[in-house]
Amino acid sequence: MSKVSVIMPCYNDGAYIEEAVASVYAQTYKDIELIIIDDGSDDKHTLEVLERITNSNTKIIKTSRARPAGARNAGIAQATGKYILPLDSDDKIEKDYIEKAVKILEENQSVGVVYCYADLFGERSGRWDLPNYSLEKMLLDNVVFVTALFYKEDWEKVGGFHTDMYHGMEDYDFWLGIIELGREIYQIPEVLFHYRIKPTSRTTEFLTNVDVVKQTYQHIYKHHPVLFEKYRDKYAMILRDALIEQIFLCRSLQESITILEKIKRIPILKTIIKKFVMK
Repeated sequence: MSKVSVIMPCYNDGAYIEEAVASVYAQTYKDIELIIIDDGSDDKHTLEVLERITNSNTKIIKTSRARPAGARNAGIAQATGKYILPLDSDDKIEKDYIEKAVKILEENQSVGVVYCYADLFGERSGRWDLPNYSLEKMLLDNVVFVTALFYKEDWEKVGGFHTDMYHGMEDYDFWLGIIELGREIYQIPEVLFHYRIKPTSRTTEFLTNVDVVKQTYQHIYKHHPVLFEKYRDKYAMILRDALIEQIFLCRSLQESITILEKIKRIPILKTIIKKFVMK
């Protein structure tokens, strides 16, 4: 049995971290160490909660606002496991996630990353509507969340998570690096990961600024010239298809707006729409 190191960055997440830790301790796979990285927490409750975590298989280290990528790197650097599983301090995993993921890695030498289906909890609930994994989808955008199992030696080979990804997406950048090594990614067709939705997060900020999004994707593209050159023709076709889909979507939306404007001119329907909007 090969050891798995669960890497859990924490910054003022005292309200949630006990649930995350409990989900690790409940795993059916037992050769696990948990490394919590207190990334400069200054919330009293969080510090009290961290002091209560004293399991013998758990180590708590401290960093000073290294942010998620830097905190993960610090934790992985001290990990003694063959496999690494990042888990944010506000998320949870099912009790058999690690057991099933390890089995996939140990039975498939070509696979370097294993993840699963996921659902949402917190501010929203339901299935996380991510596309199923394919290389084509991955070249266009990230479809693999950070809580996936991978080899520590592969983390070393790609140089860890890039810490210059200030607005997030360092996991996407990291997975592309793993793919560059020739590794495959496998998705377990079961919901084994639970992603918490909070009122605000780095993701919220990222998705509201178009210039930040553009700069981030340009950054990722420049990090992986070999990969994108290797799949140049495939990537060009994917981009073209995505552009065509957006053109048709915008056209459909514009037609819907035009129809709605015409409906508003009909007096009785105008009154109904006004009452509906006021509710």
